[in-house]
Amino acid sequence: MSIVKKKLICPVCNSEARYYNKLTEVTLYYCSYCQHRFTDVESIQNKETYSQDYFEEKHSNWFAHPNIQLFDYIFDRIKSTGLSNPSVLDAGCGNGDLLKYLHQRSSNIKLTGIDYHKNSAEEGINFLCGDILHTQFNERYDLVISLAVIEHVLDVQAYILRLNELCKDKGLIITMTINDSSLVYGVARTMYNFGMKTPMERLYDKHHLNHFSKNSLECLYKKNSLDIIEKPFTQWSMQSIDLPKNNVLMKTIYKLALVVLFALEKFLGKSILQTITSRKKILPNPS
Repeated sequence: MSIVKKKLICPVCNSEARYYNKLTEVTLYYCSYCQHRFTDVESIQNKETYSQDYFEEKHSNWFAHPNIQLFDYIFDRIKSTGLSNPSVLDAGCGNGDLLKYLHQRSSNIKLTGIDYHKNSAEEGINFLCGDILHTQFNERYDLVISLAVIEHVLDVQAYILRLNELCKDKGLIITMTINDSSLVYGVARTMYNFGMKTPMERLYDKHHLNHFSKNSLECLYKKNSLDIIEKPFTQWSMQSIDLPKNNVLMKTIYKLALVVLFALEKFLGKSILQTITSRKKILPNPS
């Protein structure tokens, strides 16, 4: 059966993207202008609904081993504002690990989180359940945080605009997402061309609609009047990786390969994760 190669527009820069590859779950497209890969949503047969199973089964290790190094960085950025009672919004807060961590570090931070997942009440944290694009907020925040969320979002322009709207003037927006220009992604794509398809199939599964290169993420920020002030090095810990559970031999092989690749990533500065800290500009009022 022949593959219909449609013309799609890049969700980041609005340039025409070309067909890249047909995988088991998705069809991928690539924008050569901003180096962005993304999924043709119409190619997904069974779309993810982000039920409780997503947290407890699909990414159990990810949620069981939060990225404390990244949490420390975020706390330091909060302190750097010099505000006595800074307000923080965690967009797509998952089970609230970041907010719980920040509350442990300081009781002077006003913490709010929103997610499709309904969290239990927690002292010192205001948990909201819903879609950030359609939820009414009564305030803006000194810092808006988005960790491992934007890759799941179809309309990334609307999403980053919403984060911008919810951030105070001169406030900070911190985004962490996957890095399509990392060493691990590059190796997975090369292996696929030699018939070893599993690594690429796992990285480009139906859950991630957008795969940001460093260039495409910066492009999205700059298009939305955000000044990039810092790009700290962030990396997955081995404990947080969800490896195949039904094949012990393959799990061991993947683990050893990732240990080597992660070490090389740190040496080369091409981590599988990327984080950008930006400051919201104050735009002049139209005269």
